[in-house]
Amino acid sequence: MGTIGIIGSGVVGTATGKGFHKLGHKVSFYDISKQRLLTLRDEGYDVVYTVKDVLSKSDITFICVNTPTDGDNGQQDLSQLNSALFNIASALNDGGVTRKKKDKTNRPHLLVFRSTMLPGTMRNVVIDYLDRKVSGARRGKDYDVCYNPEFLRQDTALEDFFKPDRIVVGEESKGTSSALVSIYNQLTENIITTSFDAAEMIKYASNCFLSLKISFFNEIGMICKQMGIDDSLVSSGVAADRRIGKYGTKAGKPFDGACLPKDTIALASFAKRLQISPDLLQVVLDINKKVGEMAELQQVYERLQ
Repeated sequence: MGTIGIIGSGVVGTATGKGFHKLGHKVSFYDISKQRLLTLRDEGYDVVYTVKDVLSKSDITFICVNTPTDGDNGQQDLSQLNSALFNIASALNDGGVTRKKKDKTNRPHLLVFRSTMLPGTMRNVVIDYLDRKVSGARRGKDYDVCYNPEFLRQDTALEDFFKPDRIVVGEESKGTSSALVSIYNQLTENIITTSFDAAEMIKYASNCFLSLKISFFNEIGMICKQMGIDDSLVSSGVAADRRIGKYGTKAGKPFDGACLPKDTIALASFAKRLQISPDLLQVVLDINKKVGEMAELQQVYERLQ
């Protein structure tokens, strides 16, 4: 069993830490929110109060900070990631991972980033920063870096952790992720190991497809209502196709939550910066806005009745 650290104990970090704890690993949680740490401590989990303590107590550290999308320009806000990188670099420079290993493998400490990132962020932000700022430890010898995007729903994150459809791991050099793959083998053999960029794109493509699917069925629902057709019956009939499934086929509600809106906006903005017109993504966002406005009007109407 490995020793695991969590930096960022929100929905993703908590589910990741609790999940590995249930699998028999020793887990230590860190978060800038003292209240979150107190809650986890009261639940019986080990908590620490500095990033250096997380690194010194673990062999694998998962970084699970938020990467929201700026509503004004559609670009990803990396301020929390940059803050985590600063603290990680400081801990590495201060000997945070060069302690004597308890095992005999002497493997490098593995930093595993789970935050949603646009393609190129691992190379151009994470790796670039660590290579420039860390002098007290060497990448490849004292520590390595992987990317492991999460596919957890906000309300059922821990349940989803134990039932992954697949695990995606991005690495720079083949074999870097071997320790990570080993602990995930407890959950599934369907582990996709690829490059940083591909892993980042898999995460965004997955979320944006779900946004697309929801908007598609919302548009079908609007057509059905105009024609007097039972849209729920149509959705059920289509969802019975195994290639399609039930998720996102219920019309009348926009996609919302912590991930789908921000990630769809961010990928559309990212495409524009690549000089690619995000035609389909923009339609998805436009339909979602229209459905949201219709849902609000319906709520007002129902309150007035």
